[in-house]
Amino acid sequence: MAQYTTPKRTVIERTPENDDTYRQIRSEIHFEIDIMNARVNWLIASQAFLFVPLTIGTHGPSIAQSVLFPLIPYLGLLLCILVSISVLAAVWRSAQWTAKCAHGPYAGAEHGVFSIVLPRSQLIPLMGLTGPIGVPVVLAGAWLVLLLWPPGPTG
Repeated sequence: MAQYTTPKRTVIERTPENDDTYRQIRSEIHFEIDIMNARVNWLIASQAFLFVPLTIGTHGPSIAQSVLFPLIPYLGLLLCILVSISVLAAVWRSAQWTAKCAHGPYAGAEHGVFSIVLPRSQLIPLMGLTGPIGVPVVLAGAWLVLLLWPPGPTG
């Protein structure tokens, strides 16, 4: 059975300038993660405000008879798409900051790696993305189901 071995990395010399660069990159990565969380939280709150009027506006046994159908499901889908794009942009930017820390040039010279930034397993960042990417996808799926097969009596 093959064992996982950590790739060899050159460690950057500890100097005040390198430490400042490292802290700056870490703060940028933290900022991108905060942006992702804020966008997903905003999406969840907006979806709750959309589901409620859709069900309250129903005049009959089917949600398709709501005065706000299909406007609200379309709006919910559009919000999911827009937030997904913005979350993917934050993921992309975070990956760019991580790569800069790993491969930098910081002032034109090539340096080694701040090993604390890079996870030892590639699965860790993927697991971290399940919430920010998964939540909009699941909510968009719920809106699609409501649009295509509104609940209520058939016929």
